[in-house]
Amino acid sequence: MATSRSSEPSAPVIVKHPGCPQWGLGYLVEERDEKRFYDFEDGHNHSIAKAFWSKLEPVQLADDEASALEARIRGLRDRPSAAAKKQRVRVAAPPVTSFDEQIATFEAQFEGGFGGPHFVADERGFAGGEPTEGGSSGSSGSRNGATAKKKSKAFKQGAIETARALLAKGELEALLAAGNLADFMERIAKVHKAATGLLHPLGDLIPFNKMPAEHHRAYAEAVVDLLYGTGDYAARFDRLAGVLAAAKVVTWPLATILSALVNPAEHVFVKPSFFEKQAAVLGFDLAYDRAPSAEGYARMQALARELERRLRERALAPRDLMDVYSFLWRTISPPKAPAKS
Repeated sequence: MATSRSSEPSAPVIVKHPGCPQWGLGYLVEERDEKRFYDFEDGHNHSIAKAFWSKLEPVQLADDEASALEARIRGLRDRPSAAAKKQRVRVAAPPVTSFDEQIATFEAQFEGGFGGPHFVADERGFAGGEPTEGGSSGSSGSRNGATAKKKSKAFKQGAIETARALLAKGELEALLAAGNLADFMERIAKVHKAATGLLHPLGDLIPFNKMPAEHHRAYAEAVVDLLYGTGDYAARFDRLAGVLAAAKVVTWPLATILSALVNPAEHVFVKPSFFEKQAAVLGFDLAYDRAPSAEGYARMQALARELERRLRERALAPRDLMDVYSFLWRTISPPKAPAKS
């Protein structure tokens, strides 16, 4: 394993990250563009920006121990574990509907498609907030036989705007630099609250809000890196997923919600059960692990792009991958049979 050294002689070769103990020990493999790249015992390469070098703790090992560590890490990088191979062997569920039926369901619900007033009022929401009383959201609520406040899923645009406002790069970096983790986590909680129609109260929100305080800094650093880091997105995604796993709150929704809100043109929100059904409909080989990973997310993202392409072929024009998720969520399961009288 070749090590590229920079002009800084003090770069530690072997380190650990106190905020990410699940990574194990790391071995320096490269330093460039004010970043150090370490292969860790978790089998992943993690890039550490210069601003966070001081967070790493040097580890002194004897020569034979260092050589054994390097060999062990190389083996982890080159050969996936048997457990991981076993997890990826998944039986594809049969399709629950067809793509034609999905299109028909969507068009029956939302005249005018993604840009029509019903989709905006019932699903996407309005830029800058809901319209005034008497606007289209009110008529939509009547059309569905319930008030918009109670039934409407039209929160997604508001959640996107909330995330972009509260999770702005400069503000998050300033909070992190000042060690103001309480305000950082409060902003995350507000974004999660704005997206409560996407996140499940019992499965996502309540466990996350009980995250032990000792994991807050690692989580905050991983969020800033995920949203605004310049390294490989896969490594940044795995870093966040690892922090969530260490805090015992990891879920696909929590691992994908922030990127999907801040950058919905590029990233997609994931609920695996819906994606499994959609993959079966499109004949797409999803083959993912239950635990969130960058490899699995790349396949989810590819599925969303394929669905987006097919929607455009049908003259439907989603704004972004959040609209694609809305289509999937609204149409993937067959309607329930009416109750017998």
